[in-house]
Amino acid sequence: MRRRDWQRWGGIILFLFWLFYGLSAFYVAQKPFSPAVAAWLAQNGAAWARLSFSAAAWARTLLDVLTAVWLAWAALGAGLWLLSRFRLSGRFPLPPLSRLETSLYALGLGFGVLGLGVLGLGLMGLLQTAVLWAFPLLLTLFTFRQTAGFVRQIWERRPFWEKRPSLPLAIYLTLALFFAITLALLPPTSWDGLFYHLKGPKLYLAAGAIRPGVDIPHLSFPALMEMLFLLTMGIRGDTAVPLLHLFFALMLAGQAYAIARRLGVKNGWTAVLFLLAMPMTLTLATWAYNDLALAFYQVAAVTAAVRGTAVPGTVSGERGASRGWLVLGGVMAGLSMGLKYTSFVAPVTIVLLLVWEHFHHGDIKAKKTSLYYLWLEILAFSLPALLVALPWYLKNWAFTGNPVYPFLFGGAFWDEFRAAAYAGTGTGLGWDWLALLRLPHDLTLGLGDASQDGPTGPFFLIFLPLLIWMGVKTSDFFPLRTQAASQARNRMSGRPFRWLLIFALAQYLFWTMGVIFSAGLWQSRLLLPGLVALCPALALAWQALARFDHPQFSLHRFVGLTLGLALALNLVGQAADWLPRAPLAYLLGVDGRDQLLLRDLGAHYAAMQTINAQTPPDAIVQFLYEPRSYYCDRECRPDSILDVYAHLEYQYGAAAAIAQLWRETGVTHLLIFEIGLEFVIEEGTPFVAPQDTAVLDDLRQNYLTPVAQVGEAYTLYAINE
Repeated sequence: MRRRDWQRWGGIILFLFWLFYGLSAFYVAQKPFSPAVAAWLAQNGAAWARLSFSAAAWARTLLDVLTAVWLAWAALGAGLWLLSRFRLSGRFPLPPLSRLETSLYALGLGFGVLGLGVLGLGLMGLLQTAVLWAFPLLLTLFTFRQTAGFVRQIWERRPFWEKRPSLPLAIYLTLALFFAITLALLPPTSWDGLFYHLKGPKLYLAAGAIRPGVDIPHLSFPALMEMLFLLTMGIRGDTAVPLLHLFFALMLAGQAYAIARRLGVKNGWTAVLFLLAMPMTLTLATWAYNDLALAFYQVAAVTAAVRGTAVPGTVSGERGASRGWLVLGGVMAGLSMGLKYTSFVAPVTIVLLLVWEHFHHGDIKAKKTSLYYLWLEILAFSLPALLVALPWYLKNWAFTGNPVYPFLFGGAFWDEFRAAAYAGTGTGLGWDWLALLRLPHDLTLGLGDASQDGPTGPFFLIFLPLLIWMGVKTSDFFPLRTQAASQARNRMSGRPFRWLLIFALAQYLFWTMGVIFSAGLWQSRLLLPGLVALCPALALAWQALARFDHPQFSLHRFVGLTLGLALALNLVGQAADWLPRAPLAYLLGVDGRDQLLLRDLGAHYAAMQTINAQTPPDAIVQFLYEPRSYYCDRECRPDSILDVYAHLEYQYGAAAAIAQLWRETGVTHLLIFEIGLEFVIEEGTPFVAPQDTAVLDDLRQNYLTPVAQVGEAYTLYAINE
C-alpha cells in the first residue's frame, strides 16, 4: 500500500475513533432518558387517558397562535416594504434576493420595526391596550397588498427549498416541532423569563409607560425582544409570548438552509439537521428568551456583509451594490445590538474582516487606490448599525446616566460592591491552560455549565478537527473556477466559509474570556450565535467527507447514520422532557393554569400564591436570594443578582439598621428563599454569601414575624413596626 493510502486510511480511522468517543461521551454525560422519567411514566401514564376536549381551551390556544402569526405577518409586511425601499435606492441598491432570503431579511427587519415602535410608544407613555392593538393593525393594513402578493407567489410557486426533505426528516421535523409548539403554548416557567424578560413588560404595562426607578439592572439591557413580548402581552397575554421566540428558531432553520446552499452544499437540509441536532435550539424555542433572535440577527449581519465585500478593482456600479449589502448587514448588526450588550462582538468582527479582506485581495496598487472605498464600506456598515442600536443606549443614558448601565460607569442603585457581585470575578477557570485546552470538550459534554439551557450536541466537537483543516486548506475545497465576475469570485473562493469560521472563533474567544473570570458566564447558550454560524459549515464538512469514500466503505454515509442516531436520541430526550409537563392536559382544558404552574414551578409558584393571598394589596415584598418575581401580584422587589442581603450587611452591618432601612423605604414583608441561602453559604460565593450569619439570625428573631412557610423552600415574614 502506498504511503498516501496509509495516510488516507490512518486519517479515516482516527476520525472514526474520535466520532465514537464524541458520541458515547456526550450521551453518557447527557442521558436522553433518565430513570426519573421512567418512574414518572409508570406512576402517571394512566393520566393521559383522562384527556378531554374543552371548547374554551381550544379557543384560547387558537387565539394565542393567531396572535403570534398576526404579529409575524405584520413584521413581514413592514420588512418587505423596507426591502422595497432598498431596491428602489439608487445609492445603495440590493440585487434580487431569493424568496427564502427575502422572507428572512423581511421578518428580521419587520420584528425590529415592531420592537423599536413599542419602545417609542412606551417612552411616550402610550402603552394602553387600544394603542398596542392599533400599532400592528396599521402596519398590517398599510402593507397588506404587498405582503399578500408575496405570500401568494410563495403559495403558487414551488417551495423555498430546491430539494424536498426526505420522509424520515419530515417525520422528525413534524414530531420535534409538535413537541416545541405545544410546550411554547404553556404559561411561562423559564428562569430568566420570570426574572426579567417578562417582568419588565409586566411592569411597563401596569404603569402604561417605560419609566426608570426599578432596581432590576437587567431591565436596562437592550430590550428589543422584551418590546415584542410587551406587545404580545398587551394584545393577548403571556402564553403567546414564547411563540415569537419559536418563530426565530424557524427563521434560523431557513437561514442555515440558505447559507448552506450558498456555500455549495448540495442538500441544504443537512445544515438544518445540524441545527436541530443541537438540543439547545428547540429547548430555547419554548422559552421567553432572546437568544435565538440574537443568533439570527448576528448571523444575518455576517452573511449580508460578506456578500457586500468588494474585490479591489471592481467597477463603481458593483461597489454600489456591495454597499447595499453592507447597509443591510449594518441594520441587522444594529438590531442584534438591541438584544444584548455582548452583541458588539459581531460588528467589531465584521469591521475587522472588511479590513482584512481589503488588504488580502488585489495587488499593492489596487490596495492603495481603493483605500477610499474601504472607508466607504466600513461607514456603510457601521453607520446603520450605530443608528439602529442607538435608541437603547440613549434610553439608558437618560434613565441612569450610563449608556451601558450597569457596566463601566455605574449609575443608580450601583456601586463597586454590586459590580463585583455581578461580575463574580475570581470564580472562573482562571489561566489554567490545561482546562482552557479542554474547554471545547467540557462545553460539549455540559461539564461545569452553570445553566439548564440544553446541550450543544456532539457534532461540533466531532467535526472540529475537520473544520480546522478545511479552514487552513480552504483553496483545496473552493477552487477558483472562473475569474469572470466578482460575484463568482465571492462564491467560489471560500470567502463565506472563512467568514463563518472566523465569526464563530471570535464568539468562542470572547466567551472563553468570560469563563476565565466568572463561573456564571459558563453558559453554553451565550455561544449560540457562533454555533449557529457553524451549522452550514458542518454541512459542508460532512459533504467533504465524500472525497474519502472507498468502494468498500463510505465515510460520508456512515457519518450520516450517526447523525440520524443523534437525531433519534434527541427526539427521545425531547419526548422525555415533554411527557412530565403534560402540555396537552393544559391545552385541552383538563388542567388549569394554577395546576400546571404548581406542577412545573413547585414551591416557587406556591410562594407567589401565598404572597398574593396573605399580604395586603399595598404590600411591598423584598426577596432575598430569589430573582424571579413575575407571578407576584404585589410590589415585589427581586434579588436580581443575589446580593441584596450581602450588600445591606456591607453597608449597615447591624440587623437593627437593616430593618430600619426597610421600614423607611416602605418594605412591609420579606421573602427568603431558604434553599438559595443555604447554597450560597455552602459555596461561600464572594459578595453574595452572608459575611456574618448572626446578623441574619438577629433579623429573624427580633425584627421579623413569620407569616407563612412554603415547605422547606421559602419563608414569608412581616417586618415589625
